[in-house]
Amino acid sequence: MLNPNLDKKYLLKEEYISYARHLTLDKLNEEGQLRLKNAKILIIGAGGLGCPAIIYLVLSGVGYIGIIDHDTISKSNLHRQILYDPSNIKKLKAKVAEENLKKINPKCKITTYCEKIHKKNAKQLIKNYDIILDTCDNFDTRYLIDYICNRLHKVHIYGAIENFEGHVSVFNYKNGPRYSDLYPHYLKLKDKLCTGVLNVLPGIIGILQATEAIKIITGIGKTLSGYLLIYNSLDLSFKKIKIKKMKKVYKVTNTYINSAIIDIDNLNKYIKQNDKISIIDIRQTIEFNKNHITNAFNIPLKKIKNKNNLDLIKKLSNTSTLIIYCSHNSRSIIASELLKRENIKHYRLKDGFSTWL
Repeated sequence: MLNPNLDKKYLLKEEYISYARHLTLDKLNEEGQLRLKNAKILIIGAGGLGCPAIIYLVLSGVGYIGIIDHDTISKSNLHRQILYDPSNIKKLKAKVAEENLKKINPKCKITTYCEKIHKKNAKQLIKNYDIILDTCDNFDTRYLIDYICNRLHKVHIYGAIENFEGHVSVFNYKNGPRYSDLYPHYLKLKDKLCTGVLNVLPGIIGILQATEAIKIITGIGKTLSGYLLIYNSLDLSFKKIKIKKMKKVYKVTNTYINSAIIDIDNLNKYIKQNDKISIIDIRQTIEFNKNHITNAFNIPLKKIKNKNNLDLIKKLSNTSTLIIYCSHNSRSIIASELLKRENIKHYRLKDGFSTWL
């Protein structure tokens, strides 16, 4: 639970009416609503994830919202960024969001920052808020948020989407893991341009981020701190993966440390030379059945920690060159970390199945 200064010790008469369904909840009640009223949340990115998260946080009665986004609205945004309409095209996202949100809840104090967050301004922008919602779409910004939140002891609520899958977690909360524990810097992750996304997916993930923020502010329920929640819209599955804090800083070296990255050209050489290789597709079964790399077999990420599967993977690693892949990188990175903890030597296919296609 956060402990915002409850300088507003009462709710207005109209707020009792607006939040009546909150106030009747035993675990939330009037104190929880007061905490929401005094909370300060910063949303970094007013796009697909940010729009639904901001709407529900404003509707929940959060008193102070900050929005950082330097981008303008384009037609291709409209199928998933629900705060905007065709008349807003070419306007600044943050400003349009502010205008529309004030219509929803004029009591919420909204501050907009129509600028790009970077190393020189990040500390200044973040320091005055209790919770930071990471709704951005690039790795550099995520690592910057991770660093500043850790320095300033701020809660970092992470969300990410790609194709039909979304991820959510809570970082830097009560001495819990950080984003860089999940995706260490030595992975040197690169952004994907023009990645497709099912339009309803950011709505689901953004609302889950907002839910975690409300729970942390009011002290109800159990948060995702220490876990990565993976949602797959194709089979409507949710899977939690445990995240462990890194005990030391890993240095990038040329030494093989249980896993390495292989590119598609070298994989094709292995295949053409008939070298003894084992290729594991860790995507969902529905994705695998649609198309997959020649001679690959399927062990979905959510089943990879199964004892029988781990035993099989260890055996394959001892008798052949083991290669894992997913659609791009996100799931295979998680799987790779799990296999490294089991000391299973393997390769991760760089940029995944997308390069095979």
